[in-house]
Amino acid sequence: MSNDMPLVTEKDIKYMMLSDSDYLFCVDTARKLCESIVDRHDLHGRDIMEKFNNVLMGEVAEMMVIRWLQSNGKYAVSAVDKSSGQPDQGYDICLKNHKGRELRCSVKSSLSFKLSPPVILKSCKLASKRSEIKDVNIQVYFWLNLNPGNAGSRVTTPCINNAAIFSWLGGLDADKFQTASYSNQDREVLECVLEQGRSMDNLLEFIA
Repeated sequence: MSNDMPLVTEKDIKYMMLSDSDYLFCVDTARKLCESIVDRHDLHGRDIMEKFNNVLMGEVAEMMVIRWLQSNGKYAVSAVDKSSGQPDQGYDICLKNHKGRELRCSVKSSLSFKLSPPVILKSCKLASKRSEIKDVNIQVYFWLNLNPGNAGSRVTTPCINNAAIFSWLGGLDADKFQTASYSNQDREVLECVLEQGRSMDNLLEFIA
């Protein structure tokens, strides 16, 4: 990632509320996917409720990105036939550049149980391995608020009010990886944190 890019700040992250119909579509899709989805070999065993919640977060994140891009007049459609019962092609959304070439877009969703958005920007990374990097790679984060004190209400489950689109990386940006341990597993992760990525407004310059 070039050091010439300005850091992504809290004001750059994008909130996108979904309509009830969009959210219910995500719920129905997550339910159907849970019937056919096969976990990757390096994932811990998930019961059906955990699997459903994980899949639902992914569906909501994808829909948030699609609706945000469409609200800015951009072409963005799901790349996946959710009813096919077949694995996806490794990416989530089809975009187009200004020459009409299709761009493959991956949307990653993650959950933080203790970090606020400013801290997420400075300490968290795009949740992709090298083999998962596509033309456009977007990170959505959900965050809980377990101990709000006198500020706000507790948030103990993922919700759209506590979710945002943080930043993105192009395929050529995501070039430096390292190995890190997560839940007793060694995983390949990017070196740069989310604030060192590109702002979502920057993405609008590259797509039609």
